[in-house]
Amino acid sequence: MDNEIKPTMEDLNVLLKKKWTFCILTDLHLGSKHFQDFNRNLPNISTKVLHQTLTELEQFGLIEKHLIDNKPKSTEYSLTEKGKLSKNLIKEYYGYIASISSDSDEEGEILKRILEL
Repeated sequence: MDNEIKPTMEDLNVLLKKKWTFCILTDLHLGSKHFQDFNRNLPNISTKVLHQTLTELEQFGLIEKHLIDNKPKSTEYSLTEKGKLSKNLIKEYYGYIASISSDSDEEGEILKRILEL
């Protein structure tokens, strides 16, 4: 991306502590690619915040945005090599969550998928 910034440790810390960043990165690792996928999987996120977070992740070089020129035109997001490095962090985080939580079957299935990354 042309607008990619070279983030400092503090910049990345601030980005990762934002409410939806970790959820979006996790969703990307689980295979979500389209704006609608994130909207469906994260029903409590506003369209504005989703767009803003995707833009920040792109600016920091963690994801790439690809314009697909078909009918109708669409946009796909994918993890960059830097973004793929978040996999171990995500697995550790959700492994910890799984070890101390009592989740529903549906939530347990999601955790299982994450831990299989």
